[in-house]
Order: sequence, then C-alpha cells, then structure tokens
Amino acid sequence: MHTAGNGLGMLGAVTLLLALVADGMGPAAFWPTVTAGVIAVFVVVVLLAGVGRPLWILRHDRTAARRAGALMPAMASDLLSAVELAATGPTDPRAASVSTTLVHAFQDYVAGSVTAVDARRLVPMRRVRALAPAVAAIAAVVAAATLSPSLARGLRTLVHRPSLFEGAAVATAPIVGDVRVTYTYPGYTGLAPRTVEGSTGDVAAVKGTRVRIETHPLRAARKALLLLGETGNKGEIAASLSGSMLAAELTLSEDMAYRFWLQPPFGRPVREERSHHLTAEPDAPPRVDILGPADRLELATPRPIEIGYSATDDYGVGTVELVFRAGDRPEQRVLLRDGAGARTVQGRTLWDPASANLGGAERIAYRIEARDRDDITGASTSPTGAVGKSGTSRTLYVIIQNPHASLEDRLERQRDLLEKMIGDLARRLEHEAGDDATVELAAFASAHDAEESHLALLGQLIDEDRRNATLGKTLRNALTGIADRLEHELRDEGKVITSLKGKPVNAAVVGRLRAMAPRHITELENDVLLLDDLIGRQRLEDLAALGKELTDAHQRLRDLLERYQKTKDPALRRQLEREARELRARLAELAQKIAAVKARNDVPDEWRNMPDLKNVAEQARKLDEMLEKGNDADLERALAELGNDLAGLRKMLDQNSDGFGAERFPQENRVVADLMKKIGDIEGDERALHRETQAAADRQQAELEKKMRAQIDDLVKKEVEKVERLKQRLSGIPSGREGSLAEELERARDSARQVRRLLGERDLSEAKTEAERAEGSLERAAEHLDEIAEARRARKPTSEAEHDKRADAVGEARALAQEIADDLKKLQPRASDTMTPQDREAARAQAERQAAIGKRTEEVAGEAERKLRGMPGMDKAEGDLKGAAQRMRQANDLLRKEDSKGAATAERDAADRLSKLRDSMQQDRQMANGRGKEKDTVRIPGADESSAPRAWRQELLDAMKERAPERFRDEVRRYYEELVR
Repeated sequence: MHTAGNGLGMLGAVTLLLALVADGMGPAAFWPTVTAGVIAVFVVVVLLAGVGRPLWILRHDRTAARRAGALMPAMASDLLSAVELAATGPTDPRAASVSTTLVHAFQDYVAGSVTAVDARRLVPMRRVRALAPAVAAIAAVVAAATLSPSLARGLRTLVHRPSLFEGAAVATAPIVGDVRVTYTYPGYTGLAPRTVEGSTGDVAAVKGTRVRIETHPLRAARKALLLLGETGNKGEIAASLSGSMLAAELTLSEDMAYRFWLQPPFGRPVREERSHHLTAEPDAPPRVDILGPADRLELATPRPIEIGYSATDDYGVGTVELVFRAGDRPEQRVLLRDGAGARTVQGRTLWDPASANLGGAERIAYRIEARDRDDITGASTSPTGAVGKSGTSRTLYVIIQNPHASLEDRLERQRDLLEKMIGDLARRLEHEAGDDATVELAAFASAHDAEESHLALLGQLIDEDRRNATLGKTLRNALTGIADRLEHELRDEGKVITSLKGKPVNAAVVGRLRAMAPRHITELENDVLLLDDLIGRQRLEDLAALGKELTDAHQRLRDLLERYQKTKDPALRRQLEREARELRARLAELAQKIAAVKARNDVPDEWRNMPDLKNVAEQARKLDEMLEKGNDADLERALAELGNDLAGLRKMLDQNSDGFGAERFPQENRVVADLMKKIGDIEGDERALHRETQAAADRQQAELEKKMRAQIDDLVKKEVEKVERLKQRLSGIPSGREGSLAEELERARDSARQVRRLLGERDLSEAKTEAERAEGSLERAAEHLDEIAEARRARKPTSEAEHDKRADAVGEARALAQEIADDLKKLQPRASDTMTPQDREAARAQAERQAAIGKRTEEVAGEAERKLRGMPGMDKAEGDLKGAAQRMRQANDLLRKEDSKGAATAERDAADRLSKLRDSMQQDRQMANGRGKEKDTVRIPGADESSAPRAWRQELLDAMKERAPERFRDEVRRYYEELVR
C-alpha cells in the first residue's frame, strides 16, 4: 500500500514536470510515446516494490511465521515453534527426542489460536494513510489542468499525437533557398510554359495550371513535404530530394497556402514560419458586345437584320452564337463562327427573323453568346455541344407585325372606307337641280357632312398608321394625298355653305355650289379609283409575298433534308416535320386568300387568273406521307416535285402583281427608271475618272519607289532591326489580368507584327501608320499602368517595384515605336515631289471634272427628293446620293492638293455607293411590284463597308491620341476603333 501510494505520488509529480517541458517544446510526435513509457516504468516499479518484493521475502514458512509473529507478538514464539517442528524430518536428530503426538497436539493448538484472531487487528485502517501521496498527486494534476493554461496545454500535448504541421519545429530562419517556379498552363490557353527564377515561392496562375516548384534545402534532410493550408489542414504533397535539389508538383485548383517541411536525419522535423501563397486565378467568361440597328426595332414585315458583334477573352474565344427567342417559344441558336482561340473575335452577320417561324405579330429577343475554350474551370456544355464558360451580350428586341396576320383587318377598313366614298360619289352624281333652292341647299349640306365624316375616318386610319406603322409608307402617302385633296374640296364647299346660313336662299345662290360640283365629283372619282387600285395592289402583293414564302420554305426543306441525309440527326428530322406542317399551313392560307380574291371585286377579271392549288396540296400531302415512311429517296423525289409546282405557282402570282402594278401605277416605274439611268451615267463617269486618277497614283508610287530604290534596302534592314527589338521588348512586358492593359499591349504587339510585314513588302506609308498606331497603344497602356498603380498603392505597397519595372518597359517600347514612325516619315518624299508638270495639269483637270460630276450628283439628289417621296423603299435614295456627292467633294479637294492616291480611294468609294444605290432601287422596285428576289436588310446605322481614305484615317488616329475624360475613355476608344475599321 505504501509502495502504491508513493509510486502514484511520484508519477503525478513526474507528469507535471513533463507537462511543463512539453508546453515549452510544443507538440511533437514522441510525447505520447514518452508519456506511455513513463507510466509503464512506474507501474513496473510499483509492482516490483509492492508485490514482487513481499512475495520474494515471504517465500519460506519460517519467514512468514516471523512476519506473522511481528503482527501478533503474543503468539510469535508458538507460531515459529510450530513451523519449525513441522519442518523436522525423520532424519533430523531431534526427531527421536520429540514425541510426534505432542507435536501434532501443539500444532493443533497453534492453529486454533490463529483462527480465533481478528484479521482487522492484523491490518489496521491506519495503513490506508499510505495512499495519501497518490490522492495528493491526482488532485495536483487536476488542479494544474484546471488553473494553469500552460500545464493544461502540456498535459494535452503529452497525450495528443500531432499532425505533421503541429509536430514540426518552427524555423525562424529560412530552410530553403531561392525558388524556381515552372508554369505549364492548360492547353486551351495557348500559352507556352513559363519559368520564373528567384521567386519567393508565391504562385499565381489561371486555374488548372500545372506548377513545378524547385529549390534547394538549407538543412540536411531525409524527407521533404509541402504542407497545404495555413495549418496543414489541406493535406500534403510529397517532394522529391535529389542531391541538393528539392522538387514538388501540384495543380492549381483553389486559393490556399503552403509551407516547406523538412525531416532531418535525426531529431524533430522543421517547417517554415511564414507560408507561401497559391493563387488560382479564375478564367473570366468572354466579354461580348452586340451592335444592332436599334435596341427595339419595329418592322412591318420580317426583313434581314444586320448584327455586329465583338467577343474578347483572355485566353481565346471559342464558339460565337446568335441566340434568339420568338415570344414564349424555346430559344434557338445559330452558330456564327468558331473563334479558334483568337483573343478578340469581331464580325457582322445578316439574320433573317423569318427563320423563327413567326405565326403572327411577334416580339423576338436576340443576343450574342460567346464561349471560351475552358475545359477545366466551371465548364459547361451549351445546347449545341460547345464546351466552356459563356459570356452574353445585352439583349435586343425586334417587333414584327406579320403582314399576313394584319392585312385582312387593314383591307377591311379600307374597303369599308371605299364603300362610303362610292356612296358619297353616287349621292353627288344623282343630285339634280330642283325648283326649291332651300331643299337643294339642304341636299348639298347633307352630302357635305357625310363626306366630312368619312374623311374623318380616313384621317383616323392615317393617324393610327403613323403611330403603329402598319400600312407602309407607300400606302400611307397615297391615303394622305387622297385626304388632302378631298379636304381642299370640302373646305371650299364648306365656306360657301357656311356663308349661306341665315340668308335668303335662291337659285342664284345655290348656283355657286352647282358650279363647284363637277370638279369635286372628278376628284372624288379619281380618289375612289385610286383607293380601289391600292386595295387590289395590296391583295396581289400579299399573294405574291405568300408565294415567295412558300418557295423559301421549300428551299429550307431541301437544305434540311440534305443535312439530315448526311447526319441522320433526329433533331433535324423533327425540324423537317415542323417545316412541312408550316408549309401546309401556308398553302391553306394561300388557298383561302385566293378564294377571297375570286369572291370579291378587289381586282379586275384579267388579274384574277389564280393558280389551282389542288395539285400543290396533293404534293404536300405526299410529302407528309414520305416523312412518315422515312424513305429518303421517295422523300427527295416528292420534295422536288413539290418545288416545281411551287415555282410555277409563284411565277403566276408574281406576274399578276407585276402586271397590275405596271398598268395601274406606271408613273412610279417611269420616274425610278429615269433616275436610275441618270445615276448609272454618273457612276460611269465617276469610274472613268477613278481609272485616270488611279493611273496617276500608280505612276507617282512607281516614281517614289524608283527614287528610293537605292537606299530602301539599307533602310528596311535598319528598321527591321528596330522592329525586332520592339517586338522583343513588347513580348517581355507582363500584362497580368488587367483587361484594358492587356488589350492595349496586344494591339501594340499586333501593330509591331504588321510593321514587320509591311516593311518586307516595301510599303513604307502603311508601315508608318502601323508604327504610329503601336505608339498610341503604348501611350494608352502607360496610362492604364498609372491607374493601376494608383489603385494598388494603398492596398499593396510591395507591388510598387513591379509597376515601375513594367512602366519603364512600356516607356522604352513606346519611344522605340515613335522612333520607327519618325524614321519612316522622314524617309518618305511627298507624292507631289514626284509629279511632273503634265501630271499637275492632269490633276487640275481631274479636279474640275470631279467638281462637275459632284454638281450633277447633287442635282439628281434634289430630283430624287421631289419625285421619289412616298415611293416604297426609295426614301434613302436622296441620302445615299448626298453621301456620294460628299465623297466626290473630298476627292476634288485631294486632287487640288495633288494627292492622287487619296483622291482615287474617295472616287472609288463614291462610285461604289452609286452602284449599291442602283441595285437597291432596282430591288425595291421589284419588291414594290411583288417580285423581289431578296429582302431589304436592316443595317446597323453608320455602317460603311468601303475603305476610308488615308487622310480621314489619319485624322481619326490623331483624335484617338487625345486624352478622353476618365469615365468615357473605354467608350471613346471603341468608337474610334469602329470608325477606323
């Protein structure tokens, strides 16, 4: 008992001492082992001292009798004697002198005496006091764990098996040398591997980058790890040790920290005190812009819309799609192009809303969606199968009033108005002079009031169209003319009627109204006939438009069938079925309209020669059967037969509409034909002048090259060396992830590549322009660096050195680009220096001819304004003619300045504009007659597809260099880039 109590007391003291040591040294993997060893030693010692030793001592009876006698002094002698007598053997000499009976009797006596002894007297309770040291030790350990934080930590450390992070000693001095980091970027970025020497160990790259970290340990080590996370909670990465080098590889997937951990040959592991950062930069989705005719475009009929788009991504653009939704129907996608990894993708496309299968008045929302090529981070798959993160532009809207859905309502209102006007005409024709002047005046007043009310209905129809734009400009202008003429007649008649009120009425007074009646009747007759022709024209144009839609639908079916036969895509087959159903619905609609035209008197008999749709309907029914059977050969044959019937149907409808328009509206055709002839003559003269000017420009260019031929090779070689130095410096400037800075640096690099190409082609003028463009891009890059520095200075002072380094590099590259531009500018002689006196005289003559052609163009523009007003599709002719005249004035000015090359460009542009105008007028005239082959295109405002003259481009470049207000800088830059493009 004494031994156990003392042993536990000593164990408690040793435990507290170990706790103090453990708290001072910190967690270590060996503490649980040390603790278990100490406890085991104390247990063994206590067992040996408290149990083993007494057992060893009391292994003989005599020793046990003496120990019992010590506890019971009164029986000590008897107990020892009994034990000794029992030990006497037969060979013992004392055995003969001692009676065996007496010995047994004595032993029985002693045994009885021992049995009667109370055992509690042998082991008194005061012996329990020997456990007091053990109790005190336990109480001390509990109190220390409760009251002393350091001892509590030490006690926990003794029994806690720590992690690698916790178990390592913290090194206050570096344990590794300089770090070399090698970045292997994901394949979709298109970036080459990059190695950074002398790094601090911090790593920053796009997510998915494979990183190799290499360094050499400053301490002897038999094992090395990278502990991930601020507390090693993210796991560890094994590092290889080869000689004096340590290397580890990892893939960036998230932001975290890491520390180097070394296991020495002997002793406790050691880890770094401060962590290194792993930054997985997210790859942002593409930035997408859309440029359309308007944010909300309203069209009376579906027409192709020109859409411009631009998509930019840090690591390359993938697919670019047009996404549109008609009403509440599912979205549809049109693949525009595959960026194939280009950083910036720009383009234009013509999109026909008719492809959305409109069923009536519809609102179509459309946008541009671009995907990057990121197949690692946040990648998703589009409905078309493209992989990557998507960026989307703002959404634009086009509102289309389907002409077939609203035409009947318009025609019904016009026919009702026509019937009322016919009634007014009949009332005036049937009016007869009577004997009673008062009754006759009342009849005139009644007819006047009825006609005024009908004119008010016509005014309402025109006002509604001005708000909703449903009638079209041609019909609206015609109805407005009818209203104006009738209003004039009614106004004159109303003045006479008003003047007669309250006065005596006689035949002479009413005679004034009779004198005005023939002119009024003639005007009313003309207007009735005109309105009737307008209604018939709309009927026939509507039928012709339906015929064209049917042939277009048939062509779409052929295209779909061809694609389906190649791919066997079930989605294409479903689309085939939808298109076939839509075609049958259009056929039924056409049949109803033809029946309505035959039943009504909207057009004369000679224009009611309508096609029979029975055969076409039968072919459409066969097409449905072939689709159900799935026989591609039969389907293709049925589709071909249907196409032949539809082509014949369309031809007949076009002939009706075309012939009706030519007979009933001949003046329009004559005016347009006359103006088109004049425009064609002007275009021919302008192209002839352009050929002469271009020949002069070519001669000047040849003289320039001849003059510089002796020195151009040395010059080009010298400038090529500077361009190579510029390219090398630009490639060494890191752009980081600052979007505007990266864009400007990329533009500068592209301009440098273009300068190198143009020098190889000996085009010094364009090379100078590209060098100036590179200088401008670098100037804007320097401004962006200043902005970045201001934003980061307060947040990260340590980035100041990096900024200074980049700013210096940008400044050096900018100076070199400016030097190249200045060299090329000095070495280029002026074009006028190479002109002979004959060339100067020819240039003056060309300028005079250009002025005369420009004057003719302005006169034709004025004539177009007077004569084409109100004609369908001709409203832009005046503006286009004035635009061509303006380019002619620019060519005139350039010729007077002896710049033949710039003048030739302006002349070609003016001629091209006139050619496009003639084509547009021809197409619009065909559309007005119901036989147009293509639809008008709704273009982006300001779109100019011709090449801009150099002088104008130079002005824009100079303007781009001016510093814009801070908040509008990006918008102004994009504006100028669009203009230059």
